[in-house]
Amino acid sequence: MVYYAALRDRIPDKADRLRAIEGLERLRGQLDNAIPAKDAENSLLLATWNIRDFDKGNRRGNGPRLAETHFYIAEILSRFDFVAVQEINALGEWANVMRLLGRDWDYIATDVTDERLGGNGERLTYLYDRRKVSFQNIAGEIVLPMEMLISRALVEPAHEKKKAVYAGKQFRRSPFLAFFQSGWFKFAICTVHIYFGEESGAKLKERIEEIEAVAEYFGSRADREMNDGRALILLGDFNIVHPEHKTMKALTDNGFITPKALKTPSNVLSTKYYDQIAFKTEPDVIEFIEAKNNAGVLPIFSEVMRDTDADFATYWPYAAKTTSGKKATDAASQRKVYRDWRTYQMSDHNPMWCRLNANASADYLARLKASLAT
Repeated sequence: MVYYAALRDRIPDKADRLRAIEGLERLRGQLDNAIPAKDAENSLLLATWNIRDFDKGNRRGNGPRLAETHFYIAEILSRFDFVAVQEINALGEWANVMRLLGRDWDYIATDVTDERLGGNGERLTYLYDRRKVSFQNIAGEIVLPMEMLISRALVEPAHEKKKAVYAGKQFRRSPFLAFFQSGWFKFAICTVHIYFGEESGAKLKERIEEIEAVAEYFGSRADREMNDGRALILLGDFNIVHPEHKTMKALTDNGFITPKALKTPSNVLSTKYYDQIAFKTEPDVIEFIEAKNNAGVLPIFSEVMRDTDADFATYWPYAAKTTSGKKATDAASQRKVYRDWRTYQMSDHNPMWCRLNANASADYLARLKASLAT
């Protein structure tokens, strides 16, 4: 439950506070209808969300987030048990959201990536409700061995008594691996923000290589983890072009399964398939996800900062102060600026989620019974 009492302190203006309350009421109704209710032990609600430029300076001239936006973001996050979050930069703004979520929530994050590597100085982060999920004290970033480097080239030939030497790249933003457990469900999870590059050519090839490398490296541990009853989950912003594109093929060719319900656009314009949640696990995990209402993508602008004349009129004074807003002189360009500005308030990605079965006690008893009968 989000700490709504903070509305008084964080939004002192009564008109602004009323707007935030009405937005939260609409958002709560949307979430009630779209996301299954959290339960005590039977299921795990897992999500991935790229929150655009979270605490990233002036964010290309789009200014800071409004106080009400933090409440909307916290409300969405609170509906899940576990969320992989990409594009958190500094942690000050994140701390504001954590205070709204309350003491039952915790997170683990990487250090920022070096912008000289092609990222944007961001952290990869796992947010989890401690009432439902426990961190298993294992975490680390994936570092590729020499023979798996991105864009690798043989720089010294292999001789009979000499190993091959390669030159190449590590990931632009190192994938983040950690172990967690919820009820009976144990999982090793790896979140990514894959290099985008370009739509074609060498930089697209590098994007595909990154997806192939993380899927091969992480997927190679599947047998060992599954023998220990642990599922492998690979999720995040893959910058996938389309389910039939070679960017997706790089994932599925390494044995990862993507539920049918999640092969859907995930950006706010519903034109790109960037985000994904993929599994290497027992078939019954996927079967549960494929069941009705167990997966989806949440459209974040359906009920807050909507594309309506009323909301445009409300928020345009804020958007007008941005670098782009100051240049917009006609109605069409102003509406375009507003649509872009709100993605810097919320995000240009929608959260992708699925529900997992976290209570395998009945199956365990059945297996134990069967073992006694032999």
